[in-house]
Amino acid sequence: MPARAHAATSLMAAAAIAAIAALLVLGAIPKRAATSACGAATDRTYLATAFGVARQINLGESNGNAVRRALHTIESDQVLANAVATGDRATLRSEMLVLLYNHEHIVRLRVLRAGRVLEDLGGPLVLSPVSGSLRLGRTVVGSFVMSIQDDAGYRKLAERLAGAYAVMRYRGVTVMSDIAAGSRTLPARGTVRVGGARYLVASLSDGRFPSGTLRIWLLFARPPAAFSRTSCAQVAADVLADVARRAYAESRSGPPVLPALTTLALDQALPQALAARDYAGAVKIVRGMVAGGGFARLRVYAAGRLVADAGASEPLIAPLRRAIHDSAGAMVGTALFAVQNALGYTVLARAVTGVPVLVRAGHHQLAGAFPGPSRLPPQGSVRYRGVRYTVASFTGVSFPAGAIRIYVLDPG
Repeated sequence: MPARAHAATSLMAAAAIAAIAALLVLGAIPKRAATSACGAATDRTYLATAFGVARQINLGESNGNAVRRALHTIESDQVLANAVATGDRATLRSEMLVLLYNHEHIVRLRVLRAGRVLEDLGGPLVLSPVSGSLRLGRTVVGSFVMSIQDDAGYRKLAERLAGAYAVMRYRGVTVMSDIAAGSRTLPARGTVRVGGARYLVASLSDGRFPSGTLRIWLLFARPPAAFSRTSCAQVAADVLADVARRAYAESRSGPPVLPALTTLALDQALPQALAARDYAGAVKIVRGMVAGGGFARLRVYAAGRLVADAGASEPLIAPLRRAIHDSAGAMVGTALFAVQNALGYTVLARAVTGVPVLVRAGHHQLAGAFPGPSRLPPQGSVRYRGVRYTVASFTGVSFPAGAIRIYVLDPG
């Protein structure tokens, strides 16, 4: 499917810019005192919060900044519009292929003139269609339907970031599923047993490309029993912290790391330079790697010392270490690198959780939506600038080393 190999790279960088949504719609959660146990409302609170994240990811595919950028790119393409106006099918197809592979993550594009389809290119299972017009000057010469997301792409995002299993059905037929739900009837919201385990479930509708409605059920593992002994506010904050933790993990083991890993695996010049102790040459190679993209910062060590260092100077997170081997398989050095900076991470994490996220090393804040109180508990409540937040947190690592704590502050 065109450009989808870069889907999660888009989520790490582009979604940080796109900001999938401003606030989560958490649904109806019972009002309880901050110290009251959530008890019987735990499942409902957990589901409303986790489903809210998955729903916001879905909404971003049809009305987020990434969609608006893609619409603008297509609508302003005069080569495409002229090909439609003149009936030049060869140029039309060629330009559509350019649009599909231009790294704006357009996965399907259908072009029409006077309501008749001229060309339709892209993947077969696509959701969230968006329409636009093609103009030459002020004259409308055609129209188009496009999408930046396919079924598999959304399913993977919902699983990786929200921890959801997805079942997608069109006209009652399952078109994609990553849990063995079979053909059974699934409730719009509630619980369902699959494979001997009970899941929380909620559903949403989305557009089917080019028309029609796709129904998506999202299934979540029930929370541990210990959750019921905390407040509902803490349950919601803990769910959002888990989402933020998943976003952090993308910087270490998700698709955003693949370009860096691929560069290190395929490059032969760096191992040769290190084996020959040509450290001046290694510096040039490392700088070239960083300039080529995929690394926020890259350090290379050999013979027990740092021999090359290139990239960003701002605070980075989630460092990775990889051995460098020569063609004979001998280890000639070590690469230490990061693909995400602290600021970019907090923007991304807020986009997918809908709440402020702060990154701190001790009491020193590396990045965040606002300065925040001078001290934050790892869990609990805190008041800041007149707003009471429920706090949840987890630990991470800064570049090149050092413990950090990532705080999620939920005002809900």
